[in-house]
Order: sequence, then C-alpha cells, then structure tokens
Amino acid sequence: MHEWRLTLLTDLFNRLRPDPVRRRIEDSIRSGTGLSKQDWVLEQAVLETSHVERLTEEILVWCRERISETRRPYGIDQLALALACAVPGGDPLASTTFGVFRPIDFYGEDGVGDRVEHFVRSIRVEDLNRRIAEGASGIRFAAALFSWGDVAREAMFDED
Repeated sequence: MHEWRLTLLTDLFNRLRPDPVRRRIEDSIRSGTGLSKQDWVLEQAVLETSHVERLTEEILVWCRERISETRRPYGIDQLALALACAVPGGDPLASTTFGVFRPIDFYGEDGVGDRVEHFVRSIRVEDLNRRIAEGASGIRFAAALFSWGDVAREAMFDED
C-alpha cells in the first residue's frame, strides 16, 4: 500500500514540475518559429482562368521553396499547410487545410501539391469576378506553412 502511494505522489510531482523541453517547444511556437506565411493579390479588373493558373503555379513554387528550406532534425519533418481565398479585409470565400504531412507527400500523385492545385482551381473565376464587380479591390490568396522540424530544431538545440 505504501509503495502505491509513493508512486502516486511521484507521478503528481512529475506532472507539476515544468518540463523544460515542452516549455522550449511552446516558446518556439509562440515566437513564430516554423511558420511561413505568404499572400498573393489578384488585382485585375476582370480575372481570367489564366490568372488563376499562373497564381496556382506561384503558390506551388512558394510551397516547394519553403519545404526545401525546412529543418529536419532526427527525421522530424512533419508539415502543415493551410490556404484561404478572400476579398482583402473580408471573410474567406474558400479555405482549406491539408493536415499534417511529410515533404514527400507534397510531390506524389494525388499528393498535397495536387490537392493545392485542385483547391485553387476549384474556386470559380466567375465568382471572383462577381466579387470584384461588387467593389472588391482584388482577391487575396494566403498560405501558411508550419514546420514541426523547425520547432524541434530550435527546442533541441537551444543554447539558452
């Protein structure tokens, strides 16, 4: 009976004691480590399919470049990606997330890259032009890519 209580107390004290690695991870995330953001604004008076196709390629190039620059300590290479489309300063017209994935998952057939392309191209040009005709100053696309490897690298190798 005494051993059981000692184990319970040890577990309780361990839970109350701050975990320095966890704290460093939380601090790293709060400071923005691992987060890359980019936006693109289509400001043409009338959008055409070719504008969206060009934008799609720009978004894919940005994703590839950012993915290639992420840190991958000890094989920790998980990423998360979110995209949104909105009238600048307005609510999203469309948005999506791609969950947690590994860099290789971006490039495969039906991978995240193909899904990004499908998302952007699925937003109808007619709907975007209607927003512009209603007075929108343009259409904004935004991407946020998060790298767990960058966070892990900073948390594990932080000298402070």
